[in-house]
Amino acid sequence: MEKTQVELIRACLEGKRKVFRYAPDSYAIQLLKDYIGDGMGIGALRRSPFAKLLNKPMVMQALALAGNGQLEHWHLESVLAKYREHTPLNFILTLDEWGTDDKAERHWKQTVRTGYELVLQLNFASDHQKHFKELIRTEHNAPFSYHGHPVRLDGELETLAWARIDLDFTSNQALIEELQSDWVKNVADREQDWQYGADNMRKYRELFRPYAQVWDEAILTAALCLIRRDLGIREVFYHSFDTGNRLKGIERYYHYGKPPRYLYTELPKRFCFAKTSEAPDFLKQVRYVHYLQQHGKAQWFKLPTQETPHGK
Repeated sequence: MEKTQVELIRACLEGKRKVFRYAPDSYAIQLLKDYIGDGMGIGALRRSPFAKLLNKPMVMQALALAGNGQLEHWHLESVLAKYREHTPLNFILTLDEWGTDDKAERHWKQTVRTGYELVLQLNFASDHQKHFKELIRTEHNAPFSYHGHPVRLDGELETLAWARIDLDFTSNQALIEELQSDWVKNVADREQDWQYGADNMRKYRELFRPYAQVWDEAILTAALCLIRRDLGIREVFYHSFDTGNRLKGIERYYHYGKPPRYLYTELPKRFCFAKTSEAPDFLKQVRYVHYLQQHGKAQWFKLPTQETPHGK
């Protein structure tokens, strides 16, 4: 995207802090809310690309409310509200940007095309921050984040994870370019015990455990809500492991290693993304994308819609 376009999106969406409350497995509710429209018969749902979500305990409770065999939004929302009340993790969502106009720098930014991307940051809320600051005493902001990544560095909020999103309003498409968390990796590093004390780190790791268990599904859920609801974009793509690494230059230019494989294999499948050789329209003019497609080496994931049959 053009930098001005990213800045316009941020100007339109930023303002008061946006609270995001996440309960484990609630991504299933959010996916179904987007899919069913004004409502859908349970039989049709069992034949849909999202059929496997119907076995989630949270979704089963919503189905139990659909006495006439028609699942509606209020069934899903009432169950989600109950889980948010009793088992939530609280976050603050903020927006940032990432990218470059310099073609020579594109691979160092790990973007498929030159330009800028929207960054969604999943930040800890005050309930976490209070205990975190009691245990991890430091004068430095973002102590478990790499400061060269798109994380908050102002000391006001700490970023658990982020999503980088490229999009195009003309084609009504978005690509989830990256999901990542420095915090999860660095908190698990036992070398932190030397700096912050073994006992403090033990207590913090226990406090952090619920976040570490769901950070990936929480940031992906938040990203999909941003793309589909706030931005109104219908078609959502997601990198596969091999194609993403090739297009972002990770294999050739990035010496720190590849990202966790499951983020670009298991996670999109958990969210019912379907494999596709179709590229986002706004990437089809990228030379290497065209080359990979010609040689049958290009693959993405795409989120099904009611008009997009599974696997297409």
